[in-house]
Amino acid sequence: MYKILAKFTKMDRMKFLSHLELIRVIERALRRANIPLRFTQGFNPHPKISFAAPLAVGVSSEGEYLTVEINKEINVKDFEKKLNMELPEGIKFIKCKYIDPKSKSLMSIVEESTYIVKCITKNQYDLKEIDEFIEKFLKREEILYKKIGKRGKEKIVNIKKYIKEIIILSLQENEIIFKTTVSTGSKGNLKPEVAFEKLMELEGIEIDLEKVRVHRLETFSSKGDKKLLPIDATI
Repeated sequence: MYKILAKFTKMDRMKFLSHLELIRVIERALRRANIPLRFTQGFNPHPKISFAAPLAVGVSSEGEYLTVEINKEINVKDFEKKLNMELPEGIKFIKCKYIDPKSKSLMSIVEESTYIVKCITKNQYDLKEIDEFIEKFLKREEILYKKIGKRGKEKIVNIKKYIKEIIILSLQENEIIFKTTVSTGSKGNLKPEVAFEKLMELEGIEIDLEKVRVHRLETFSSKGDKKLLPIDATI
């Protein structure tokens, strides 16, 4: 048994795939590329693939990760090349390596993701006003969000600790581009759209939520105080 950790991108039209659709696309590509996959047991076996942090529909990314288990050792460059030949435009594997087959799951080691968030405001603001909105927002002790569980049960969650950073990259008329870092993974997970929804609600900034566009730059794990890319971490 061997396990490959791979980094890939999800861009352009592929951002509109749901996570289940993405899984199917990658599984079909692996089969067509004749990768010697390991399968689960049972009546409906499927390839042993695990993802780090699934994206919401409509979110593009430069920093997606998965692991795939195989039965026979193959050259990782060949793995990458063959797989990319079978994938649609917009999904591309950019780095692969072998890891310990008994390594922890990706979801358990990732902790943060950094995003670019493009917002259209209903009113015009200057840079100082936006900075003040953000500063006040991040200084709050509580940022409460009503979360709906799988069974429809409501739960109030304080998401303050999940919002690590919000900074302005550019401001032009009614368009503001932010860079934000939020918690990702099994220890805590927050969609950046939720942070900006609360920013609008609590600080009064008029953001057109239907026109918010999100792009994931990277996903991180950590070692001590140091951030690491999953592809560089020892898991």
